[in-house]
Amino acid sequence: MKTTYTIEELKRLKENYGLTYEDIQKKCALSISTIQKAFGGINKHPRLSTLEELSKAFDLLIPLGASHTPVIGGATKMAQGFRHFLPEGDPAGVEESPAGFSKGSSALKNSTGKTGGQEIYTQRGYTYNDYLQLKLPEGKRVEIIDGVVYDLAAPTLLHQDIAGYFYMTFSQFIRKNKGVCKPYISPVDVRLDYDSTDMTVVQPDMFVICDRSKVKDGKAVHGAPDFILEVISHSSRKIDTNLKLKKYRETGVREYWIVDYESGVVIKNVFPSKDGSASSVSRSSASDGEWTKIYTTADVVPVEIYDGALEIDFNDLREFVEA
Repeated sequence: MKTTYTIEELKRLKENYGLTYEDIQKKCALSISTIQKAFGGINKHPRLSTLEELSKAFDLLIPLGASHTPVIGGATKMAQGFRHFLPEGDPAGVEESPAGFSKGSSALKNSTGKTGGQEIYTQRGYTYNDYLQLKLPEGKRVEIIDGVVYDLAAPTLLHQDIAGYFYMTFSQFIRKNKGVCKPYISPVDVRLDYDSTDMTVVQPDMFVICDRSKVKDGKAVHGAPDFILEVISHSSRKIDTNLKLKKYRETGVREYWIVDYESGVVIKNVFPSKDGSASSVSRSSASDGEWTKIYTTADVVPVEIYDGALEIDFNDLREFVEA
């Protein structure tokens, strides 16, 4: 007779054997988001069918004859820390069976009927409300893009120096010109989809907000920044150059820079506004207002949201970060 484990037993087994969400998903019929919710504490009482499916996966993953008893202490633990599955494809394709949420949930209010006088809503992944309830290890940060959770590695000193230089340069320019915009540096939560699904929460390395109403609650940014900088690391390359590029374009970011300092490359993306009109920049040769230009870290690069009045001198940046 096959054993059905409790969620606490499954959590201990996952940690002891160093299993990832990808490992588990490959051996069962559950979606990544369902597995994340079960192990992340969002769904505190998983369905019996979910536990049975997870138990079946663990029986396939754990070597025959291996102990299923949790290892006490850390000496023989195989886990390598808190890890999240980074899918090869677009996370928007990850689906989940509908789950019920009360009207106060931040889930997309997509009414499916009433049960016992209470309206039922559905979602397909994590929301900002779920994000706030995650019980993460001390110092661990994650982002959510289209309902899927992604791990954020701790930044290097070089990474922080570059982001800090941008923050300092923008701050000085804005103060000197008595501008209305305001720069921020990570970690600050940006709710890109706050007015719809609320299933994307990112922490850009550095960004600029020109509409102060987006930061009025003092806790998170509600909507798209005007300018975003992401400093590429090995672990973030795919997300920064693909998933975030797509998401920033869709949600109304006006200008997005990707700095790959080790490769000496700077990619500047300028997007049209959400209503389809051209962004308020003057250098576009594309009819729809969207364009991309690649620079090197030896160039002086103009900032388009200021029509080139502000420039980033990467030679000066190099002196700053390598001093």
